[in-house]
Amino acid sequence: MGITTNHGAKSTYDSSTRSSLSALAKHSINTPLNQRFQDDPDRAMRYSSDIGPLFVDYSKHHIDKNILTTLCKLARDRGIPEQFEAFRAGAHLNNTEDRATNYPSLRRWAAEGQSGDDAIDSMYADMAKLVAAVRNGEMTGATGKPFTDIVNIGIGGSDFGPRLVCDALANQGTSSLKTHFAANIDPSVITEILTTIPAETTLFIVASKSFGTQETRSNATAARGWLRDKLNKDNVDPHFVAVTSKPESAEAFGIRKDLILCVPEWVGGRFSVWSAFGLAIALSSGMDNFKALLTGAYQIDQHVEHAPPEQNIPMILGLLDVWYRNAWGISSQAVLPYEHHLKLLPIYLQQLFMESAGKSVSCNGEVLQHGTGGVIWGTEGTNGQHSFHQLLHQGSDTIPCDFIASLQSYNPIGEQHQNLVANCFSQSLVLMQGQSATDIEQTLIKGGMAHDEAKQLAQHKAMLGNRPSTTILMEALNANALGALIALYEYRLFTASFVWGINPFDQWGVELGKQISQTLMGALSGDNTNPLDSSTAQLVDRYKNARKSKE
Repeated sequence: MGITTNHGAKSTYDSSTRSSLSALAKHSINTPLNQRFQDDPDRAMRYSSDIGPLFVDYSKHHIDKNILTTLCKLARDRGIPEQFEAFRAGAHLNNTEDRATNYPSLRRWAAEGQSGDDAIDSMYADMAKLVAAVRNGEMTGATGKPFTDIVNIGIGGSDFGPRLVCDALANQGTSSLKTHFAANIDPSVITEILTTIPAETTLFIVASKSFGTQETRSNATAARGWLRDKLNKDNVDPHFVAVTSKPESAEAFGIRKDLILCVPEWVGGRFSVWSAFGLAIALSSGMDNFKALLTGAYQIDQHVEHAPPEQNIPMILGLLDVWYRNAWGISSQAVLPYEHHLKLLPIYLQQLFMESAGKSVSCNGEVLQHGTGGVIWGTEGTNGQHSFHQLLHQGSDTIPCDFIASLQSYNPIGEQHQNLVANCFSQSLVLMQGQSATDIEQTLIKGGMAHDEAKQLAQHKAMLGNRPSTTILMEALNANALGALIALYEYRLFTASFVWGINPFDQWGVELGKQISQTLMGALSGDNTNPLDSSTAQLVDRYKNARKSKE
């Protein structure tokens, strides 16, 4: 396998380019964000746009016409439009694994009725048949009863995406199927699920691309043993379906051939929610909702394909990530959904961004001289306002924020949703505008506080402001809007990764820990043939001693 650079890259992202961006950043900080709004009455309209079912406002960023022009020139110099074209054409942009990355073809199937790839079309046809059979009661468990519960057994991309979407759409659709997720190898996870589900009417989805993932195989084995005991049957095959790119391994594990959904080998885990790995979504919310998810993403595909860089919203957001990471030295990003059913989005985006952009070498294997990636974190509003928003407003680090909200609630109670939205909008406003110590001091004095006391307290209450944020709105959280939102973040990630010259599609960094864990499994069982450092050795000894004390 030959390792080559990504298609379309025209020039290196060299130190002189980064120095120019840094110089531009030092100059731009002299113009506070609130001053930019005062100077340009049309700023909000200029730096916001509808994109599919989403509205994106990025006007509260350190951006102006000159900065945007510079960033878009960088995108063209780095061949971002050409790389997106290669992406859509099925080029092997995952160069270290020599695999295609044609995720738009998965979404095309939902919008156009076919993907252009027989393997994808066949996958979805088989998926639709299975979903219909389960939901209409044609497919039953070993005792002939229709299914009432689904347990998705997977980890990483086989878990985060389906878990996010199922939770987000939990109050939509017409299915009575209850969905559960088992990912962690901690035995408490699968044990606690098994104590709450009905054995006769539970369907297990074993989702593993390689069908060799330790956590998934262990949990599936535990589930099968539990089911046999509960039903007093050796043959519990009707209760297990598999989603994998290795059907032969699924068969060897004991999954019936007719209950295996095959996914193309090139589909990567953290981008797999668009494929049959979204089976739990289709079962719980219906195939139509699953198609709507893909159609929302397809709308973003169309925008990215046809919009020039200056109007390409996901590309601009990705360029802003590069701008802050390399010119401002910012390595943290907060994602703050003011929508309860998007509470899992920050966790999903942690894998999407940190596993994809957590690289320190280029596609060519050269050690990079610039920062990449960053830490993604956050939680749902307004919970975050009572935990870490203090750091966002008055901490010493500038942390760009994404605020995400629905304009309508499925569960309206009085003015609670309006209050939620007001909090969302106010947080981004205060981050941008801040409040000076002088203004606070004058307010305190007018309220009757002594001058000296007011001056001192004002220093503690002052907020610097000038902190950037993006606001993303949707009319209501539905499958279409959620699909668009996830795809928006994907293209944002791809843009930054292509500028940095890294491969966002592989994840070699997770492999070594898996391999070493097998060695340590032996050590924990008493195999001392592999020497260990003194720290790991004493940890192993403590585990072995604790286990002996319970025997």
